[in-house]
Amino acid sequence: MSEPDPNSLGGILGSLTISAACSIIALIGFWTTFVKNLVTRKEVEHMISTQSQYCKDREFIMARLSDHKEDSATLFKALNKNTEVMSELKVQIGVLSKTLEALEKRIERE
Repeated sequence: MSEPDPNSLGGILGSLTISAACSIIALIGFWTTFVKNLVTRKEVEHMISTQSQYCKDREFIMARLSDHKEDSATLFKALNKNTEVMSELKVQIGVLSKTLEALEKRIERE
């Protein structure tokens, strides 16, 4: 059998058919090799939220911030208490100062 003339309609259709079949086979191979194994956006978001180092770091940072807030609150209470004590001491120093002045005046008069 002789091959059809490549310039005839049968030759052109045969070439197109072979090219289309090769393209389909190539696309199927590409799909099974690369595209099928790609992850979706939801899968990536899930991996980031559950498996990434960022998640562990974020938990650590949030725990440290919570501890810092508790420490700050404790220090603020202690500072307020010290301020109250200092105010009371100032009043007592004032009273003692007046008492000392009164005693000095009595001693000077005697």
